[in-house]
Amino acid sequence: MNEKSINRNLATSVILCVLSLLLLAAALVFNWVEIAIAMAIAALLQAYLVCVWLGRKRHPRQHFRHKDSTEA
Repeated sequence: MNEKSINRNLATSVILCVLSLLLLAAALVFNWVEIAIAMAIAALLQAYLVCVWLGRKRHPRQHFRHKDSTEA
């Protein structure tokens, strides 16, 4: 993945995590337990994905490595 894709995915995960936390707070205010549980799970998943994208940003993987010209 290139840097642009990683940044876009990271931004999307951060936004979704924040929105999940806001909906979690709203569900707790209105005492909607099932929705609160679902939003907590969604927030945890997005937090995990933020960690994944930050890891890929810090340590990019080289999928296509070129052989040296000296190797035959």
